[in-house]
Amino acid sequence: MATYSIDSKASRLVVTARSSVHNTDTSFGGIEGSIDAEPGKLASIAAQLTVDMQSADAGDWLKNRKLRKDMDFEKNPSASFRLTGLSDLIENGEEVSATVQGELIWRGKTVLVSAKGSGTIGASELIAKGNFDLDVRKLGITPPKVLMIKVEDVVSCAIEIRARVR
Repeated sequence: MATYSIDSKASRLVVTARSSVHNTDTSFGGIEGSIDAEPGKLASIAAQLTVDMQSADAGDWLKNRKLRKDMDFEKNPSASFRLTGLSDLIENGEEVSATVQGELIWRGKTVLVSAKGSGTIGASELIAKGNFDLDVRKLGITPPKVLMIKVEDVVSCAIEIRARVR
């Protein structure tokens, strides 16, 4: 089994918050961690990663200021994810698709998440992409309001992980 180290500069999480007026994408870098996997035998995969929540970038200083205030990133600087299982696993050579289950831990809360994903896993590199929806109220967050515009309770999350064998 190989251990793949996540490339924090090439990996990214994008969270899309929706409202009746427009969507706001917030990008997070600083993803770190490792994945233990063996190509062709992914049933025994293990993964642990952390996201630097203070790396949040919503595209302009006003959105970033509001986001930092509402989310209190200084008090909650990192979120973590632990893989708990895979289902609907399809392996075709280096190409893989699956539903990933895991625990998201942030702000003192643990939320179970399930993400549809795909990627490639080779002898030296792993690339994975996944998407999931998250009800932020489960993390103790009240969706913010800007003037009369309320952000929806559920955000869409898209993650891309690039990792190399240690």
